[in-house]
This record gives sequence, C-alpha cells and structure tokens, in this order.
Amino acid sequence: MAELPSDLHLVYHALQPYPADVPLEDVYAGLDLPTGDGTRPFVYVNMVQTFDGQTVLAGAAWTIGTDVDHHLFRQLRVHADAVLCGAGTLRTDDVIVTTHPPLQERRVRHGQPPNPLGIVVTATCHFPAETFNKKFFRRTDLERLIITTPRAAPADIDRVRAAGVAVELVPATPDGEVDLMAVIRYLAGKRVRRVLCEGGPRFNVAVARAGLIDELFVTTALRLGGDPTAPRLFTAPVTDHPLQLVSEYHYRAPQGVREIYFRFRYPR
Repeated sequence: MAELPSDLHLVYHALQPYPADVPLEDVYAGLDLPTGDGTRPFVYVNMVQTFDGQTVLAGAAWTIGTDVDHHLFRQLRVHADAVLCGAGTLRTDDVIVTTHPPLQERRVRHGQPPNPLGIVVTATCHFPAETFNKKFFRRTDLERLIITTPRAAPADIDRVRAAGVAVELVPATPDGEVDLMAVIRYLAGKRVRRVLCEGGPRFNVAVARAGLIDELFVTTALRLGGDPTAPRLFTAPVTDHPLQLVSEYHYRAPQGVREIYFRFRYPR
C-alpha cells in the first residue's frame, strides 16, 4: 500500500468553512448522519467511478480507486448498521464490509459490533461454486446475511446456510426481483438505523426507484476507462432532478489532483 496523505483539500462544503485542509482520518469518520425518519433507516450509497464514468475496470470496481478511496470507504462503513450489496457485486468482486481497527473500537464503545452486518440481496440465492471461496463466505469476523425470495431453490438456500451464512426470505416483486421495501421493513424491525449501499449499478437503480436513497457518495478517479459498454453508477434513468452537493474533497499529490470525493443529497 502506498503512503497515505495526511490530509485532503476541502473545496466546498454546504455547512462548513472552506477551502480547508482536513486530516484524512476526519474526512468521513466524523460525519453526523441521520438515523432514519422513524419508519425506515437512513440509506446512503457509496460508489467509485473513472473520470469517464465506468464503475468497473479490468473486471472489478476495486481496481479503480487509489488507496485513499479504499481508506475512505472504510470510514463510511463506521456509521452503518448494515451494508447492502447486490448479488452481482459478490459474484464479480466480493463483499467484505470491515472498517478500520480504531473505528471498530469506536463502534464497540457505542455498543455496536466491530463491523456492520454484511448483506447480499439476491432473487434466486444461486451462486457458482467458485463464489463460495470468496471472503464473504470464509470470514467470520463479521455477521453476514443473504436476503432472497421464494424463487430461491431450497437446495441453494441450504448450500448458503451450510457455508455459515444466514438466509432470510422476503417477498418478490411482480417481475421476480427482491422487494426492497420489504428488505427495508425487515431491517427496520431489526432496529437498523443506517444502511450503506455499495452497489452494484443495477442494484443502485432498484434502490433509487424504490425511493430509498437519501445521500450519494461518489469517488471520481482521474483516469479513463474507455469502455462504452461498462456499467455506470446507474444503468437506467432514476431521476431528472439535480443532485444537491454537500461536500467536495480533492486528493492532491505532487503530480496534481488524483481523486475527487463528492457527497450529494439525493433529490426527492
């Protein structure tokens, strides 16, 4: 891992003085995020993209961002009770929702588990054999859950449970997908106050169209992907209203700006 910068440059903030240099350890770790409206959790999305909008590079999202991005997305997880991903993310990348050790200690002091609950949403609960070799199935330092629908074959559910991961069923939508409102109701019943969504793009569309996104965090790496077929943050139209910018940070290196980090309020 490359040496991390001591601070990021705050270019804009809706609520704080700017410009300013902010210690890297404080950029997202100190956020005072809401805890929902009493009927559902607060939902925030975090994604990384190339400058030309790709969310996958060389077959994965992990390869896009710098070590600073990797540091910041772990900071964002400290606020979440649960981190939600689509099955495509598990199949193409992995789902490991740990945060930094000092932030794990902070969570424990607040009566939370060291890491948030890692949830994968899938309509069928069917995974190729190689998926069971991924860290999501092998690590035991975080609680893991797969939420699926009655479409799932009992044998596929049994296979997941045999791998040590819990399974919960919720209703399917008329088109056979997971009913995300049912997922949110389930999580609210478990006293989940904040949910972080980490993709992928098709899952983002479903969450947006269900009216569940409250805020959107986007890392933009200053590199080009060049693949017009690669997925973007959203793979279909979700809103024609402008995003409301909350903050913009820059990672400045000797050769110039390397990455830009945006936080938006999602339009209602």
